[in-house]
Amino acid sequence: MIVGEIIDISFTQLTCEARDWNNIPTPGRFIKFELDDYKVIGCVTRYDVGSISEGGYPRALWKSPEEIKKYYPQIDQILKGYFKCVVVGYIVNGKFVGCLPDKSIRLHSLVELATQKEILLATQNSLFLNSVLKTKDIDIIEVVPWMLFFAYLARGKDYYYIEQMGKSLNAYLKYDLNLLEPIIERLDNLIMTVQEG
Repeated sequence: MIVGEIIDISFTQLTCEARDWNNIPTPGRFIKFELDDYKVIGCVTRYDVGSISEGGYPRALWKSPEEIKKYYPQIDQILKGYFKCVVVGYIVNGKFVGCLPDKSIRLHSLVELATQKEILLATQNSLFLNSVLKTKDIDIIEVVPWMLFFAYLARGKDYYYIEQMGKSLNAYLKYDLNLLEPIIERLDNLIMTVQEG
């Protein structure tokens, strides 16, 4: 299912307009898009919703979602959602390559959520973490736990995988516990939500 369209490219970072401003891919989600015979994989790092009017700013309507649809059917033309992604690599011939493709990414490429198999391929080693950690202006304390959580779910809740990625993450962060601890705490909280009795 298409979730967005690439509208801006800045080397490893992409900006996409969301297809539905009420259902934008959240940070940590893995996305994909086609580039000739490549399937490029990225990770959502932030999202924004706002008015498309020049200098406009959404205002409170004090209505339920149902009332908003009834009384303001044009709202979909006024509000737009956007999400930013970092490219973590691409899949070619069933193999994941953890770097930028050797082809330029195209504007207006359609973006979908990555499948479980694609997430497994993209997260088989820790390079995907490094791609996000080295990118400027990303709240890694919020994004990285979700990335690891989605990789954990794709692996059928394999906690050994989390332990291995935690070691790599610690090294990438240069053993900075002020960064590592909140990431691990958030990840533990997420994992607790899906643990069985």
